[in-house]
Amino acid sequence: MLDRLAAFLDSHSRILLTTHENPDGDGVGASVALAAHLKAEGKSVRIVVTPHLPEYLSFLDPEGWVEGFDPAGAHADLAQWPEAWLLIDASEPHRMGPLFPVFQGTPAVRACLDHHLKDVPQGFDLEFTDPTASASTELVYDLVRPRVGGDLPPVMAQALYAGLVSDTGNFRHSNSTPKVHHAAADLIAQGVQPARVFNALYQTATPAKLKLFGRAMGGLQLRDEGRFAYVAVSQADLLACGAKADDLDDLVEEPRKLLGVEVAALFSETPDGRAKVSLRSRERVDVNAVCRRFGGGGHRLASGAKVAMPLATFLAEVEAAVLSQMAQDLV
Repeated sequence: MLDRLAAFLDSHSRILLTTHENPDGDGVGASVALAAHLKAEGKSVRIVVTPHLPEYLSFLDPEGWVEGFDPAGAHADLAQWPEAWLLIDASEPHRMGPLFPVFQGTPAVRACLDHHLKDVPQGFDLEFTDPTASASTELVYDLVRPRVGGDLPPVMAQALYAGLVSDTGNFRHSNSTPKVHHAAADLIAQGVQPARVFNALYQTATPAKLKLFGRAMGGLQLRDEGRFAYVAVSQADLLACGAKADDLDDLVEEPRKLLGVEVAALFSETPDGRAKVSLRSRERVDVNAVCRRFGGGGHRLASGAKVAMPLATFLAEVEAAVLSQMAQDLV
């Protein structure tokens, strides 16, 4: 797969890199690292994210490569710019959000690079997926490491390490394989400072974010004798706390800390009235199966979905689906 990916990248000179809407550390880290590699090879590369680069991830972009999607301004003709468009960390085009119509209309060769579970990626000319990988940054690491003589450029090494940290939960989750640890050790040996990366990813909360976490946890709900725990956040909650959508990051991990919880969920409401869920499983419950019922996806133990449905209605439907899946898996 990596040989095919390398051939695809080698055959184009203008390459657009994007990731899923509301980008995370893995999507941004993989994009920045791959951009650094391609730029060093003389390629013309752009990274565009929607709606913007989260502030807590700005340390991954010291060169200012990441552009926030501006459909009425700088990106009005974005579809015509690339020869090749690579969607990273997603294998379903609709997960690009507002970038999706642009992606549909581009004459560029369209491809995806991803590690999430998906039967058959659709909407692409080419696909490069490996669900056995722990993160999209692991795939980029495997691609660039043999092709770079000596140490990787610092911006590339830090982006790769941060992506691995982000998608393994700082090497706490079940996808923290020996291979990932070897890659992390290699990147640390090249100068990446784990404490700085950890602080940048996890120790930059604002008072508004902490207030939001407190408000959400005050409404904690437990079901099935405490095996399913969830919190819900509305737009009104964000407004009351002076918080932003970016402040929801990692909130789903709070109810999972409870003893006896098998599945944790964060329900939230988007500004346009849609409802979202992030599901996390401790070990035994397949939450990817739940999210796929609602057009979402991800990993077996970490998945999400977004629907055009009132939050309360969606919450009730997902709760029923989770309880059904738990009855099937916890036997």
